[in-house]
Amino acid sequence: SLARLTLQLNRQFSAMASQRYAALGYAGLTPVHTFLMANLDINGTRIVTIAERMGTTKQFTGRLVQELESHKYLQVKADSKDRRAMVVKATNAGWHFFADACAIKNEIEAEYAALVGAEHMAVFTNVLEKLAAYNPQNADDSGFPGYEAQA
Repeated sequence: SLARLTLQLNRQFSAMASQRYAALGYAGLTPVHTFLMANLDINGTRIVTIAERMGTTKQFTGRLVQELESHKYLQVKADSKDRRAMVVKATNAGWHFFADACAIKNEIEAEYAALVGAEHMAVFTNVLEKLAAYNPQNADDSGFPGYEAQA
């Protein structure tokens, strides 16, 4: 089924990426950590904002922040405008991890493209983008297309 295959592909991709992260000295980090890094603003971002961008809870985001902070990839400080809120900022080491993780993502995607062919990979990516954008709540009476509104 589509659900089983996409889950299997996600697990495979994550395992491959994690192994490559470890080989570069980033043991214990996963693509989820990369996803958090991708949602940071250069000058820092509140944890609640990161959670909203990632579509996760503040608690889960906070745990990921703690893991990255323990590796010295993030700094966490009280927000100067609201001392109750915490602002997360990447360190130089964090940006190096993110750059390496992006390169690894590109390597894995290139391996997949070599496996199935560039044309098939382009079609596959296009189909996944359409499926990911589909939202039945936005569909017309016929149930199509129902894509998320683009900002």
